[in-house]
Amino acid sequence: MNRLKMLALDCLYPNRCGCCGSRLAYDRLICAACEAELKEHPAEYCEWANQNAEAKHPWDAAAVAFQYEGAAKSGVLAMKDGCRNFAAYAGVVLADRIRAVTDPEELDCVTWVPITKKRRRIQGYCHAELLARAVASSLHVPVRDGLLTEQAGRVRQHQVSGRERTEYAGRFHGTGCDLTGQTILLCDDVLTSGSTLRQCTSELKADGAARVIIAAATVRLQTEQSNAVETEKS
Repeated sequence: MNRLKMLALDCLYPNRCGCCGSRLAYDRLICAACEAELKEHPAEYCEWANQNAEAKHPWDAAAVAFQYEGAAKSGVLAMKDGCRNFAAYAGVVLADRIRAVTDPEELDCVTWVPITKKRRRIQGYCHAELLARAVASSLHVPVRDGLLTEQAGRVRQHQVSGRERTEYAGRFHGTGCDLTGQTILLCDDVLTSGSTLRQCTSELKADGAARVIIAAATVRLQTEQSNAVETEKS
């Protein structure tokens, strides 16, 4: 009976792929084509770390799932636009990557990079929270909201250049919660320069966290083309 109800509901509200938006069965999160593409473009944190070796990273371990391109990029954008399927899919994949760098039983809670109160009222949800809750469910670790906050500003992060991201990250602050001795898993949708996650990690440690492990659904890796564009801008 439940299956018949789901099929009927799917006729009225078709399920869509969390990456490309194509119609698919009610019990799937992304289509076979997008899933195959995602599997062809996994990401390794060590590659990003090597490209950003000049920066100091306050976190204690890190995990990433996909390169920010193709289906993964579309999935992140769809997630920000209200589609939750990519968050659910990426959360399971990311959870497996996290298990490779830490024992889930050592995690006290999972939290996420926040958005401003105004943006949350407009958007209705926080996309990084969707990912964090999917990861937490897979790892069987409790989630904890309200550990970090973002101050409102005139621009959003994707609107600033790489050199401005450090200044932008200063908008994130801890909320003074007592995190003494705790190990926190901090989730975000995209790891680019690392400035936001560095700021958030530092704030969590300032509130007492003993260890912070970061996890991102996608990561932007530098390519020869992106390096050439950056050189032209400078």
